[in-house]
Amino acid sequence: MAPGLPGAPRSTAAQRHIVTAWTDRPRIEATLLNPALLAVLLAAAAGDYEQEAGMPWPLAFLVLPVVLHRPTRNALPRDTRTHLSTWIRREPVLRAGFPERAAAMTPRTREGLRFGLRAGILTLDRGNVLGHLADDPPPGELRQLVRGARLVGRWLAKSDQPSTPFALLGVAP
Repeated sequence: MAPGLPGAPRSTAAQRHIVTAWTDRPRIEATLLNPALLAVLLAAAAGDYEQEAGMPWPLAFLVLPVVLHRPTRNALPRDTRTHLSTWIRREPVLRAGFPERAAAMTPRTREGLRFGLRAGILTLDRGNVLGHLADDPPPGELRQLVRGARLVGRWLAKSDQPSTPFALLGVAP
């Protein structure tokens, strides 16, 4: 039965945020959305956000839905001279699907943050995430993902307030 209908089981907030056990995940999902990859992408974005202050942790939830969605990643500008608001005006279809992608990636982002903190490639300092990646990955798709994450980190750093990118992308922190 659909949730919300009389007689349907009620889901609690805790049930909606439970991460599926590793062995119960579809193989492709487990491979492509593994916590180590997500942590590397978050570390790349946080590392390029601002070296001294770090990235406010809620902004981490914007990185993966942009970088992991191939059409969005391919539409990213080459550098941060194109302002986020300008890019969003030029890419209305990508922006339209962003809220759903962001909601779907929330549990995975949390998982990537936890993994990165345990592995030492992410640290927290006064509510900010700092990324610690030594080198660029070898050529290939992983390098493209990391470059996209770094661009997103620099882009988010250009916003006056952390809430601005959320508003532009149509999501709430």
